[in-house]
Amino acid sequence: MTMITDWGMDQEVPAGADVAIAGSGGWRVVYEVAPGRASGWVEHTVDSLAPRSSPHVYDFVFPEGMVEGYAPATVYYRLAATEIYAAFWWKPSAPFDLGPNGNKIAFLFNGGGASGGQQFLILRRDGLLHVLPEYRGDFQWRSPNVNATPVMLGSWHFVEWYVQLSSGTLKWWLDGALQGHHTDVRNDSAFDMFQLSPTFGGNTGARKRQTDHYYFDHLRLSIRLP
Repeated sequence: MTMITDWGMDQEVPAGADVAIAGSGGWRVVYEVAPGRASGWVEHTVDSLAPRSSPHVYDFVFPEGMVEGYAPATVYYRLAATEIYAAFWWKPSAPFDLGPNGNKIAFLFNGGGASGGQQFLILRRDGLLHVLPEYRGDFQWRSPNVNATPVMLGSWHFVEWYVQLSSGTLKWWLDGALQGHHTDVRNDSAFDMFQLSPTFGGNTGARKRQTDHYYFDHLRLSIRLP
């Protein structure tokens, strides 16, 4: 596999509908308004305990009253691959209101228009990491079937996520421990984008009961070309 980005999130977050993050080596952000909006915001801030490339981290803020179905912002990287490995450091604040449907973390998008689809990694109400492919004929949760390690809120975690479309292989790890290993996740369309788009819940209309945060520190992507 070929590493295509190894990013420490050292750059300020520009505001805009779809703008490049200068100095990031290809990352872009969709972040249209200043901090304080009801649907959340993202900040470039400092955490001296960030484990990989302190002190700078990205802080995605979910304000009290935020309605389900939104992400504070979307930070993304375009790519072309049938096999991908993503690794990043992530910390959910403590306490954290997961609402009725959990809080998403990251997405992998497949090209091919409406037939392509996506899959996402999410922290569900059971305190575990799950993956949901949303592909034609496949909208089935993939749950941790190797280890079921509860996510410790307020702590940094190392998350790894691997997918190979040709074999249907899907794996994800938490702090080095394999959580899920499935062999039935296939798609004819290659991956074309990785997103940090930490969306609150689904579409039931629930609102955040408190202000919460997802922090990210350093992100690496490796791919095998199609």
